[in-house]
Amino acid sequence: MTSSGKRPLTRWILHVGLMLVFALAAGRTLAESPFSFDATPGKLPKTVVPLHYALDLTPDLDKLTFSGSESVDIEVTAPTERLVLNAVEMTIEAAAVDGEAAPEISTDTAAQTVTFAFPHAIAAGRHQLRISFAGRINRFARGLFMVDYPTAEGRKRMISSHLEPADARRIFPSWDEPAFKASIALTVTVPQAFLAVSNMPVAQEQPTGDGNKRVAFHPTPRMSSYLFVLAAGDLERTTADAGGVTVGVVATRGKAEHGRYARDTAVDLLRYFNDYFGIAYPLPSST
Repeated sequence: MTSSGKRPLTRWILHVGLMLVFALAAGRTLAESPFSFDATPGKLPKTVVPLHYALDLTPDLDKLTFSGSESVDIEVTAPTERLVLNAVEMTIEAAAVDGEAAPEISTDTAAQTVTFAFPHAIAAGRHQLRISFAGRINRFARGLFMVDYPTAEGRKRMISSHLEPADARRIFPSWDEPAFKASIALTVTVPQAFLAVSNMPVAQEQPTGDGNKRVAFHPTPRMSSYLFVLAAGDLERTTADAGGVTVGVVATRGKAEHGRYARDTAVDLLRYFNDYFGIAYPLPSST
């Protein structure tokens, strides 16, 4: 992360949208080719599939920790007594399916997985998995990490995420393999003065009355977990329109104008790729 903060944020979130475009284009090209989800690479059982994550995070920038909870809509394709998903360097505080608590929670550090075991089989069909958890904010660019940078008022701290290829499991328990695609609706609690940025536009901001605010984002399209983005800090954003898509560059406060060239270039690139692939950029904004 550079002190300006603009290059990584621009590159990562634009990357998300372009990856979705590439996937759509590839899917159209290979539409007549046979596809088997069960045959895709990965170590997690494919009898349980996530459909949607409702994710709630509260980072503590002083303690470099975060707490979180999630409600995951899952599809069980064959009865199972165990749910296995990815989690690393994380404390799982509780888990339940359809309100029934998992009496046994075990972790495998080497495999980077957590297993929820139940005394009876979970029936095939749709269910809701709820998990509460806690993790740490790293000093290196894996998972959720912090950046300290100098300003005229002294050093400031921001947080950002870097999840490629397989570090979403450091932020929230998830099916963190590319074949598992689900939508994500993020709510994050940050200081009132912070700008929070994620894959999608903000749906709602609400002060919490303690100097913080809760920021809720619109749900993403179905996507692999490593494409999830979160950044927050004393940031500002400059935007431009590209055929109905809001293209933005985020930088640390006072440096947004340094992102003007990157923003204008991104507008031109977006128009080029829309024409090249014949598929419109699938998100309402690109930051």
